[in-house]
Amino acid sequence: MKKLPDFETREEPALADDFLRFRAEGWAENLTDAGAEPGPVEIRIDTHQKKSQLYRGDDLLFSADL
Repeated sequence: MKKLPDFETREEPALADDFLRFRAEGWAENLTDAGAEPGPVEIRIDTHQKKSQLYRGDDLLFSADL
């Protein structure tokens, strides 16, 4: 994420905090609303498409613009 213009000047703790606050919390709410069961997930960042994606195994659960 630090390579994206909106985040390149941010320090690590602030960058992680912003990501969790504005992306992961929203995803969790959306997944809960959709009836998804709890389980391990992985967040992948695609800097070329400027997207962050939430995966469970090889299954894409959610994608959002950065």
